[in-house]
Amino acid sequence: MSNKPIGFKLENIALFSRQRGEAELWLDDSGVLTWADFGSAVEAARAQCLAQGVRAGDIVVVPGEAKLDSLAWLFGAAEVGAVVAPLRLQREKEIQTWQQHVVIGWRVQEGQIIKAGEGTASTEAAGLLELLRAANHPGLILATGGTTGTAKLVLHDFATLLGNIPIKQGRAWRTLPLMRFDHIGGLDIAWRALAGAQVLVAPPAELTPEAVAATVVRHRVEVLPATPSFLNLLLMSDAHRTHDLSSLRVVPYGAEPMPTGLLQRLRVAMPQVNFVQRFGTSETGALPVSDSGAGLILVTKSAGFEWKIIDDELWVHSPARGLGYLAGGDTERFTSTGWFRTGDLAEQFPDGSVKIHGRRAELINVGGEKVLPSAVESVLLSHPLIADCRVMPLPNAVLGQVVAAEIVWRGEERDPVTVKRLVHEFAVSLLPKCHLPAVVRLVAAIETTRNLKKNRSTNS
Repeated sequence: MSNKPIGFKLENIALFSRQRGEAELWLDDSGVLTWADFGSAVEAARAQCLAQGVRAGDIVVVPGEAKLDSLAWLFGAAEVGAVVAPLRLQREKEIQTWQQHVVIGWRVQEGQIIKAGEGTASTEAAGLLELLRAANHPGLILATGGTTGTAKLVLHDFATLLGNIPIKQGRAWRTLPLMRFDHIGGLDIAWRALAGAQVLVAPPAELTPEAVAATVVRHRVEVLPATPSFLNLLLMSDAHRTHDLSSLRVVPYGAEPMPTGLLQRLRVAMPQVNFVQRFGTSETGALPVSDSGAGLILVTKSAGFEWKIIDDELWVHSPARGLGYLAGGDTERFTSTGWFRTGDLAEQFPDGSVKIHGRRAELINVGGEKVLPSAVESVLLSHPLIADCRVMPLPNAVLGQVVAAEIVWRGEERDPVTVKRLVHEFAVSLLPKCHLPAVVRLVAAIETTRNLKKNRSTNS
């Protein structure tokens, strides 16, 4: 008999809404929504889809904001077999790109589903969508540009992806999801909360450290999934000192590398918090991991999951792997044998742990020497006067590229030339010569993406 936990299914929503009834599910400034409220909202969305003639396999664009309404439409449309595509209002313009590859059949706007019927299906996209129809399964489209600005549309079998979320019984932790529900990180947090009978707390409209800290205080939040970039902003703002964050117990972090120095500062600033690393991709969903302190332990006991490192790149074989790219991605990353080439540079240690260093696509080529921005940033962030930084390539006529750094400097010295000298004096014994920033720019803040990751786009 298998010891694998029972996986989450679409029909669990109706079952849980009946079983859990008036138990809290969603907290915001306007009040409390219960499991019964959520069940009714999902059924109403499903009924609208049926009444308007949504068919299995139709693509339905649903809200992607971090709201309970968004989850209701996601599940309601999926229950009629649709391919749901969560999208936030701020990303409306992306629809034009989508329509070059897929037919958008329906859209949810202001709580109503309306017919769209716009777009042209590419041969590749039509083939992938046909796999879902043949299996009679609902689908999920995730639009991801990562941090480099290249748009990709990933198609998942929604039933399979959900089935890898374990149903757990336990304490109803209060969880504040910062990532929106158009991102695999935000969706994974929401799904695990639903499967574990947790309570979701609505994030503030503006995800500033002060606003998030105030929400933690107001609703006594216990779990705060976040990116390292946001956690650094939290420390820089002193919000952890000006607000009582003593309710926090667990901070799962991921989506980008965590600098060692930052993790140390976080543990000193919030000693009551257990900081736990998580790892996953839009293409594979969240992967089964544990945190060894030195790096990730990829848990191979999970049924159907394997991993290996080839030419310093992490490959994973996951039952939650997507079907492929509808648009924008390198289709060769999905191998015919079920492996996915993550594009993440990884290193395995003797204790079995794996450290994710960063994306291969982010490497800076300095005269043939490869420089990983996150490695340089980790060293720079250990300087007592560097609050934040971003390392990027700059074209160079001789070397091809050189290393440039944007730095949030806490010292009184404001002359970039002098700061560059101070940075070099600090880092020269810690970094190879080609890793040292050839250009230093002083900035007030480091730009982040809509999902609170450091923006790696050279076009930004």
